[in-house]
Amino acid sequence: MVIETKHGDFEVNEITRKQRREHYKEVKKVFNLDNNLEEMHELADKFTLLAFGTEKKADEALKGLSALEEDEVLSSIIVSYMGLDLGNLTGD
Repeated sequence: MVIETKHGDFEVNEITRKQRREHYKEVKKVFNLDNNLEEMHELADKFTLLAFGTEKKADEALKGLSALEEDEVLSSIIVSYMGLDLGNLTGD
């Protein structure tokens, strides 16, 4: 699957419905917290491996991005995987 971001298009692994459900509650919790960067970074690290499979593949895919750009790409991947609307994180 390809995720389109303002920093380019990224080929990422497909996830299953079961994987999506396993991560959904944690994603909603972290995205609803105000400025909890530590939890957001931990979540992004989990999704980096889910999306790219290995650290090596992630390094290759994200090469050349600044830390901020990498965070933006990973956030886009999380949102795409979960099918979230960032304007409505309640799930309603």
